[in-house]
Amino acid sequence: MTILHGTPIAGILPVLWLALLLVTCIHQTRRGARDWQSFRTATQARERRRFYLKWLIQSVLLFDLGGVMILGLLPEGLRWLPVSQLRLSSPAPAAGTVAPETSPAFFIGFGCGLLIIAGFFVLLRRLKRAWPFNPLGDFTALIPRTWPEAGLAFLLCLNAGLGEELFFRLALPLLAGQLTGNLIAGAVLSTLLFGGMHWYQGAKGVLATTALGLILMIRALNGTPLIWLMGFHALMDVVALFLRPALSGHFSRSTVRQPAVRPSS
Repeated sequence: MTILHGTPIAGILPVLWLALLLVTCIHQTRRGARDWQSFRTATQARERRRFYLKWLIQSVLLFDLGGVMILGLLPEGLRWLPVSQLRLSSPAPAAGTVAPETSPAFFIGFGCGLLIIAGFFVLLRRLKRAWPFNPLGDFTALIPRTWPEAGLAFLLCLNAGLGEELFFRLALPLLAGQLTGNLIAGAVLSTLLFGGMHWYQGAKGVLATTALGLILMIRALNGTPLIWLMGFHALMDVVALFLRPALSGHFSRSTVRQPAVRPSS
């Protein structure tokens, strides 16, 4: 189903809901930055798990529930559509054609890419080398150190793909676009907010996640189904926070393994 044009939303409720969501996102960004500083210095496994669980619950409430409520305010009957049919714009491919995201070549290439990445991690482990760079900013402390933490982090990664894509790549652009009459304006607002909410990762993290959000938004505007964006986002987070440390033997059963301290230059 194509969701692009429609009658502008009337009434004060959608405006108030959009304002409430924006204020909540800003508040969560500031609160999250403070929590992040506390989390980075946490040494007890129970304390670290408490932060993972807190962030998971906050993500579900703000992005999953908030996104669903936005869709309920729109003039389209979106809440009854299967997620595989949800897309921001552009109709599905004509009959007889295959969408790029469902073609055999896409799956073959994607699978080969995952094998190459996994092989690289295994090679680093055998060479006893650390990951050579950190392109997404300061999120090293977020990597789980025990298997109980890893379970919560895995759920957090899955919900990031589900909830953040629902919220930032569909619901929020549609609501802002319907209120302003310009879908591109809604897409820009959503992309900037997506990057800004990663302020805890520092300036590099904000720039990197904004660029990633822009790429995902461009794909959404070009008709990529939401389910594919969810899957890609979740997989990317799972690789970074679960698969890579698991392959490198980073997790212990119960003891928090402290990260190595680099000597000051």
